[in-house]
Amino acid sequence: MSRERIRWAELLDVLTDSDRKREVVLERATETERMALFLLRRDGWSAQVSAKDVKEYDLEISKPGAKSAVQVRNQRAKVHLGQIEKFLDFLAQPNTKHFCEGLFISTSGFTPSVYAYLREEKVTNLKLAIMRDHNLIFDCEKIDAAEEREKTTYIGVFTCKGGVGKTTISAHLAGAFALNGYDVGLIDLDHQQNLRKILGEGVYLPATKGNLGSVISVLTKDEWDEGDYKDTKIVVCDCNPEFEANPREYIQKFDYCIIPTTLNPLGINKNADVIKRTLAAIRRENNRAELFVLINSLQTDEPNRNNLLNQTLQTQFKQMRETDARLHYINPAECAIRFSKQLLYWGFHLFDGAKPSLAFKTVGRYSYPRMDFLKLVDYLELQTQVLQTKSVGIGRI
Repeated sequence: MSRERIRWAELLDVLTDSDRKREVVLERATETERMALFLLRRDGWSAQVSAKDVKEYDLEISKPGAKSAVQVRNQRAKVHLGQIEKFLDFLAQPNTKHFCEGLFISTSGFTPSVYAYLREEKVTNLKLAIMRDHNLIFDCEKIDAAEEREKTTYIGVFTCKGGVGKTTISAHLAGAFALNGYDVGLIDLDHQQNLRKILGEGVYLPATKGNLGSVISVLTKDEWDEGDYKDTKIVVCDCNPEFEANPREYIQKFDYCIIPTTLNPLGINKNADVIKRTLAAIRRENNRAELFVLINSLQTDEPNRNNLLNQTLQTQFKQMRETDARLHYINPAECAIRFSKQLLYWGFHLFDGAKPSLAFKTVGRYSYPRMDFLKLVDYLELQTQVLQTKSVGIGRI
């Protein structure tokens, strides 16, 4: 993914003499921030670089009765939801009440998960803009529209152990891809058929702004056929914990496999053993799939204990990765599925008669399940770009 190279010398060509005297003293500002300053001032804002000791935002802009914090990013990859989440958390702090909103400016654009989350959560205190051709483009979602996938991507959620949340992760990962605008095939390979019990034949996630929504089709292994679902380019499989019970043709198709585990002090050694057995089982049928170990049901109120447990699991994982370069441990600091009552009680509609749905309802300030699974989609998509770049010898993004 390319990014626009912004040169300060180009900007000096269009600045007035008074502008030059004022701007050239901003030695610590990056070229991108300087360009943003110029464009914001051109649009009528009073703009300045943030104080030296401020790391949460890069610029301050104001008009009569309005003051905003501005984050500026010039990077090759599109800005992902994790970066947006950090900025939203900053804007929610009590000491930022003097800012009426935030503005996030990117030279490379934003992932579909960013737009999906802001749209679904109805976030009103954050605006997005793409900096391109010496302009700020605020109506930028159309520019960032997801490119059409040429081939179907197969994702398996599998571990040689039950009760780790495979079905919940499969369904909500499919939901996150659907929020990104994809029709998704959700294949139930588990003999218990819990997906069909909870979601029926499938669910429809409506879109906003006049766009069509997306469909999650819940299917059995015998019902799925690419020819019947030509518009479905994402397939998520909820696998049977008994490896031999999964059809070989599905295992062999997996491009990615999610291996869920937990940070449990009594089960770290057992978790590592399960991951080893899961890895060995998958590799018997598929040597090309990228495998991702994902922490599920993370208790965020125990950071010190989590750090110690995480370090232990990472050490065990490092030994495993020495024998398989396609095995990846997702650091929970980057992406994890946090414990939430929404996920704990997902499927309660079976008892109260409500309509089948995903656990994406907003409770409190945000929907953390929606945030976490959209971040997981971003992680997989960005990792895909990294791996594709490595495969053609360009280098790491």
